[in-house]
Amino acid sequence: MSRMRSGFVGAVSLVALAAVLSRLLGYVREMLLAAKFGATGVTDAYLVAQEIPGAIYFVVSSSLVLAFIPVYREVVERRGEEAAWRLVNTVLNVATLAFAALWLVGELAAPALIPLLAPGFSAESERLAVSLTRVMLPILLLVSLSGLSAGVLNAHRRFAAPAFFGLASNLVVVVTLLWVQEAGQISWVAYSLVGGWALGALIQLVDLLRTGYRYRPVMDLAEPALGRVWRMLLPVLVATSVTQVQTFAARVVASHLAEGTISFLNYAVRISQLPFNVIGLALTTVIYPTLAEQSASGGQDELKETLRDGLRRLAFLLVPMAVGTALFAVPIVRVVFERGAFTPDDTRMTAAALQFYAVGILFTGWVDMLNRTFYAVQDSLTPMWTALVMIAFNIMLNVALVGPLGHAGLALSASLAPFLGSLVLLARLRMRLGRLGGREIAGSLLTYLATSGAGALLGWLVWQGGVRFLGNGTLAQLILLILALGAIVVVHVAAALLLRTPDGAELNRIAGRLLRRTRDT
Repeated sequence: MSRMRSGFVGAVSLVALAAVLSRLLGYVREMLLAAKFGATGVTDAYLVAQEIPGAIYFVVSSSLVLAFIPVYREVVERRGEEAAWRLVNTVLNVATLAFAALWLVGELAAPALIPLLAPGFSAESERLAVSLTRVMLPILLLVSLSGLSAGVLNAHRRFAAPAFFGLASNLVVVVTLLWVQEAGQISWVAYSLVGGWALGALIQLVDLLRTGYRYRPVMDLAEPALGRVWRMLLPVLVATSVTQVQTFAARVVASHLAEGTISFLNYAVRISQLPFNVIGLALTTVIYPTLAEQSASGGQDELKETLRDGLRRLAFLLVPMAVGTALFAVPIVRVVFERGAFTPDDTRMTAAALQFYAVGILFTGWVDMLNRTFYAVQDSLTPMWTALVMIAFNIMLNVALVGPLGHAGLALSASLAPFLGSLVLLARLRMRLGRLGGREIAGSLLTYLATSGAGALLGWLVWQGGVRFLGNGTLAQLILLILALGAIVVVHVAAALLLRTPDGAELNRIAGRLLRRTRDT
């Protein structure tokens, strides 16, 4: 995949568009949550309660996608579609029964879990968190359906329905937040979260039926491919849970700090995740089936080239976003959140965390790309052990940095963990596959740091001059923020074109194709 094919670019664009729309609606959700409830014990309780079923949902469903695609494609190619659909139904039925049992256990164990996750909570916040957790636990019944349907759809290169899952789920929560008026109605927000995720799962199921799938109440425990799915899945679960474990660990420490600290971290991480979740994840999602096919066909050189291109493209796309996020953290938080109960002090505290979260934006993307490469070669153990190293490193840094840096130290430790993880994964992959082109990757990273830095200088000048001319009103800051961030991107892209980097050359080719199509029409 040395050159972007039009189909590849279109698929990435579709997933990215869905992510943009979903994230925009997600930020509307966060803005409404902040405006209606502020950064208080109520939001702290809601966010902690949401993490228990939410973390299980996202970790397991995304792990099913990663673990199921290689096995499913192998069954299709070797034994046909009928055997593959039987495997899908078997995994779906077994997993649904398991999560139904987990739901019941969670309902009983919630009063014991909340003190472990937030030991610094007041008695009132703890009771609220337990109640909200019980409301949201039925989400677990959707895990297997959502994960399996997304995996099969991606294997068939149908990316739209899984990509629009977040848009559907966020829409339900936003409508509910527009309706609620007081803190006591936070439980309605929790109910709407369950309904929103059920709607997203239903959309995926409808698209899955178009591929030829039909549900059957079968559980063929003797199916040989079932064992391979579970052997892949368990290590993938560990590797995929890094972010959630880091969030839990940070919230345990943050619960001992000032009230609202958990909310500051939550709002900051929501913004910092936008570049990867919109652009980076779209790229790695579309590349993953190609990696799996190249591994299955024995094309090791092609696989390494795809990986190298993927890492370089992630740097090209994410570095300027990380630089802009760190440089303009305060105005970004102010424009997105500062209204209603969200005060200027809340902005300052959230922005302090956001600046440090921005450090890890690229490395989060690199870890995801490298993990998917290992999964493509059916090695799920290396990402698992690397994830455990990252988690231990993160917890140690939480303890070491929270003293001198406060809650911002928790954000910095969350960024340094994927940096370490990417180094470990690169070293292990080089041992397995041979030379990966590390100098080319490092050279591209340094180049894009320089081009983004030049863009940041222009962006800062635009910001400073604009503030003097337009003032500090909300609309003026929004306009200036768009102009300043746009200046970073323009300088970065222009420099890539002038320097004739591989990504600059690719942009030239894409622009040329678009111009030819325009002339032809």
